[in-house]
Amino acid sequence: MDEQQIRLSLTNTPNLLSKRLTPQRDELKLTRGPGRGQWSAREIVAHLRDTEARIFPKLYLIAVEDDPDLRRVEGQPPTDSWRPDDLTLVVMGQFRRLRQSTLSLLRELPTAAWERRGRDSDGTSVSLRELAEYLVAHDAEHLDELDRVLLARNAMPPNVFPRVLIGI
Repeated sequence: MDEQQIRLSLTNTPNLLSKRLTPQRDELKLTRGPGRGQWSAREIVAHLRDTEARIFPKLYLIAVEDDPDLRRVEGQPPTDSWRPDDLTLVVMGQFRRLRQSTLSLLRELPTAAWERRGRDSDGTSVSLRELAEYLVAHDAEHLDELDRVLLARNAMPPNVFPRVLIGI
């Protein structure tokens, strides 16, 4: 996947979330999973946010340092302002702001910088490109999951074509 495709995919995710979640006014449809042990729409968005908050510092370190030890940013809480009772749209806004930071960083990188590497928490070497591609794949997985949840909860906006057409 080339840099432009990565940036485009990462740019689209907040918009796809917004199309699916902004029209929904029944917060209960977003905060309850379709079945026991299954994530709700809100939990999926919170997971996307938390993953972005975990990956962005790694991307930043790789961009500004030579072969950084990425364990330095593992396990650091991103912010103490996130509350478990935040509305889904608030969580989506938090994700959007984090994603904008990621995109700002990726837009400024010269092509060669995408191959810069750091040492991840498990000791393996990971490139900036690999982390960005991970975010793309992670987004796709959870956007599909979100669509399954919204369909099961009868919460998919009528003007949105789901990415998946199967039940949970």
